[in-house]
Amino acid sequence: MNALRGSPRRSRLSPAGLLRRQWTTAPGASIALALLVLVGAFLATAVPRAATMLHTQAVHEQLAAVPAAELDLTATARERPTTGPGTGPTTLDDDVAAAWGSTDEYLGAIVDGMPADLASVVDTPLAMLTVAPVRAVVEGAGPSAPSYRIMAGFDPRLREHVELTAGEWPAPVDAPVPSSAPVEIVLTDAVADRMEWSVGESRTIDVEGTAQPVVLAGTVAPLDPDDGIWTHIVPALEPSVVDNGLAPPEITAVAFVDPASWSDFASVSMPLTLEVWVPVDIANITADMSARLQSQVGRFSSELHAVGSGEWADEYFTVGGLSFSSGLRAELEAAAAAAAAGDAVLATVASGPIGVMIAVLLLGARVVFERRREGLELVAARGASTGQLRGILALEGLAIGVPAALVGGVGGTLAFAFDGGPVGAAVAVLFALTPAALLIVSAPSLSPLRRARADLGTSSDGRLRLLGELVVVLLAAAAVAVLFRRGLATSSSAVGVDPLLAAVPLLLSLVACIFVLRVYPIPLARIVGSLAAKPGLVGFLGSARALRDPSAGLVPVLAVVVGVSVAVFSSVLLGTIQTGVEAAASHRVGADASVAGRPMTRAQLDEMRELPGVEVIAPVYSTRSASLSIDGRQRTTTLIVIDVAEMQAVQAGRADTTPLPDSLVKPADDDGVPVLVSGVVDAVTADAAEVRIEGDPYTVESVVEGTTAYSPRANWMLMDRSNAEPYTDTLVPRTVLVRFESGAGGDGDTDEIVSALAEIAGPGTTVQTAESVADELSSTTTVRGLVAALIAAIVLTSLLTALAIVLTLVVGRPARDRLLPLLATLGLDRRGRRALVAWEIGPVTAVSLLVGATLGLVIPYLVLGGIDLSTFTGGDGQPDVAYDPWLITAVLAASVVVTAMASTLAASLGSRIDVARALRKEEEG
Repeated sequence: MNALRGSPRRSRLSPAGLLRRQWTTAPGASIALALLVLVGAFLATAVPRAATMLHTQAVHEQLAAVPAAELDLTATARERPTTGPGTGPTTLDDDVAAAWGSTDEYLGAIVDGMPADLASVVDTPLAMLTVAPVRAVVEGAGPSAPSYRIMAGFDPRLREHVELTAGEWPAPVDAPVPSSAPVEIVLTDAVADRMEWSVGESRTIDVEGTAQPVVLAGTVAPLDPDDGIWTHIVPALEPSVVDNGLAPPEITAVAFVDPASWSDFASVSMPLTLEVWVPVDIANITADMSARLQSQVGRFSSELHAVGSGEWADEYFTVGGLSFSSGLRAELEAAAAAAAAGDAVLATVASGPIGVMIAVLLLGARVVFERRREGLELVAARGASTGQLRGILALEGLAIGVPAALVGGVGGTLAFAFDGGPVGAAVAVLFALTPAALLIVSAPSLSPLRRARADLGTSSDGRLRLLGELVVVLLAAAAVAVLFRRGLATSSSAVGVDPLLAAVPLLLSLVACIFVLRVYPIPLARIVGSLAAKPGLVGFLGSARALRDPSAGLVPVLAVVVGVSVAVFSSVLLGTIQTGVEAAASHRVGADASVAGRPMTRAQLDEMRELPGVEVIAPVYSTRSASLSIDGRQRTTTLIVIDVAEMQAVQAGRADTTPLPDSLVKPADDDGVPVLVSGVVDAVTADAAEVRIEGDPYTVESVVEGTTAYSPRANWMLMDRSNAEPYTDTLVPRTVLVRFESGAGGDGDTDEIVSALAEIAGPGTTVQTAESVADELSSTTTVRGLVAALIAAIVLTSLLTALAIVLTLVVGRPARDRLLPLLATLGLDRRGRRALVAWEIGPVTAVSLLVGATLGLVIPYLVLGGIDLSTFTGGDGQPDVAYDPWLITAVLAASVVVTAMASTLAASLGSRIDVARALRKEEEG
């Protein structure tokens, strides 16, 4: 009796026990659905974070390729800085602060007043004052000796940027300037070597007509040669050398004077340039702050900022308010455009897999429901209400979805340490609730009395299907029409992912699914008719069942069509980008090779001409800024000076070069100098009554759109060297185009010639070929990220396709469990049973593969008209759609293999039989 009164055991018939037994019975379907939710939640949280990471890396990559002087917030003035100490603490040395403290305080106040985002990406503001170059005369030098010119430089933070390598730091000036007392300077090692100026040597410069001795006190080396400051202080690390072979070389460089001595020079009448700048730290810039930074930089640049008092100081005015300029805004806009283009491509590709993911979730939920149907029907037959049944299904759905979504969401969050915004978390929550919602929807069909033949329908069902198909077709047609009419989505960088672009591929895939489901029964019916008259059961029965009771509904058809179309479209996209990159690289180089960097002497040009393997070279003699007058309004353009005959010889036979009319070599006449202009210049001067370059008229021989191999600028004007003398002081090339001899195009020959050209050009120059530029463009973060995303989309879609096919046959298994055992008792062997299962999915899968491949080839023409791929290729315009037959064939073959393997696996699983169990089941109907 006491034993019977022992501790109570939990009843297996209690509500909790019944739920536990139901959930632990045949858990495979629930586990599969949970894995789908986990993957979906992971992707929902990880993909936005990964996109932010890639966009941030792309921003850093793009900004790193731009000189700091073009990114930093920079202002210049001809007035002198305000001298004297500041009123607050400073990080300057005490003696320097006595002269520069006030200026440093003004600059610090500018940073303190910046908006938060802009202030977070800038460093300590800097200032540099340089005097116009003056000749440093070497005693006893002859008229053919090189001309050495120095620009006296005052850097308040000099000792923070360089270290002493020989001699001493320059001593403070202790006498009025000019005087017979020498002024001490320091030069960088490279400058001192090139000027042949030894420590302790004295030379003289002209200051207000007086010979001022200058002594080299020491030499210095930069602490960080890659520091952005050296792009502002030009030429400091390396001297500027002008050597055209017609006169002695002219060597110019910055000579640093003790910065605390500026007050002794301030009253000297000499032209100078004061440059102040706020360095931008690109490492602190993230993609998500790009839009705000663009706005803040624009607002900051439009305002005047006090850099000094602007007062009269004894004999001169000091600097007052200045406006700062920066290329940061334009570079951020370009990076945002590239990011928007990447997002548009990914959204276009991802829309299909997203649709398949949703469809597979529906299919997975249906499998789970079918596994629970019998138990729930029994509960319903014993009086359970619809609300109770829905509650049971909701609990299981939440048990499946919430833990899986939590794990996937946390995993996606930890995968990338970047902020992806709240959208990913919201989608993960939807994934968590999806299983419960899908199972609840299934509750009304739980009575065994409500079962119906799957191959029989009503007229109302047909009308609803037709109406739904018509809506999908009309939506797809309208979306494509709007897309064609609108053209490129130029505002995508501001509005984000374009929903129209993202929707078109999925809508077209749905139209393709409708086509498949409507068309494939036609040939299948003819097959049934032909097989009916032939001996053998398998072919006739399989085709008849596929026609009357098709397992392949919308979900597997959508999976196969989208999977194959995404794979083919991705391969076409990759081929288009690669072809565009190669075309852009060839146009950018403009010859077999391009040498660019430092100014090149006539001797170096002669060496290049005599180099074995080089047929001819064509220097770009100048790419200076020139003033363009348009009805009295001044604008600037880049004036390109070449020898037309030389350039025509180098670029002969190339299809991607800038066309050079022979009329460019005509001498200038009363109508003006003949020029070639870019589309940008032509657009801004089209309606002008009078246009002039540097005050002279010109005649336009031709207009060329885009950039040239001679300069990366799109705003340019080109003239022949014979007409250029009035418009440029010197013709010292920094770029040389090279044509190789015929037969010297092998990789080994090319490498040897490139190496030899680089050796002749010297340090600081680069030698590029079309192949090297193409490799460089293909290795950018944006392109690499896009390629990785496309591959991931192909893999994910292939897996979803395989899963959809397997789940489709799992859903149809109950009917097979009643049919196949009966056929087995009549002598149908295993091979025949597998063939019957294959008939359920085979015909529609084959048609779906064909339609999906065709759709993948057509989609590029429809959607690439709305995506600017030039941000990936580096070209001037949209590349043409290119089909790589080998790549397309390989991708298509892989899709076919994956689909076939999934169908084979599903057929194998679906052909297993249990005769005893089948005989206990009631017949369908």
